[in-house]
Amino acid sequence: MSLITIAKFADLLARLQRETPGVLNATLASADGLTVASTLRVSQEADRVAAMSSSLAGLASALTRETGHGSPRRLILESDQGLIVALQVPLPGGDLVLAVIASTEAVLGQLLWACRHAVAQLGDAAAAPA
Repeated sequence: MSLITIAKFADLLARLQRETPGVLNATLASADGLTVASTLRVSQEADRVAAMSSSLAGLASALTRETGHGSPRRLILESDQGLIVALQVPLPGGDLVLAVIASTEAVLGQLLWACRHAVAQLGDAAAAPA
């Protein structure tokens, strides 16, 4: 993956955070848990979120496979402080995981729409010539 593509990913994550009410941060991780891009300012925080979100995505895939429910589309965690949404970003070179952390002011439907739109944009950015 080129540095230009990673810069496009970072711009898309920043736009998602800026334009979606309640989004606190967004991190894009490789399937093996490495940070590809993030809006988190501290790289160690981004690395922890990337590792945990890719682990959760792997567990969700295993659970849906074992229960005969196919592939997971998204994972939604609700807490007292807000929402965490993790989605697969299918790419030809290997899937990525988008993790979006939102406050309690986020509206779930709006957040999910914005996340799905971001996944499509990330795919387009990856497919565009560098």
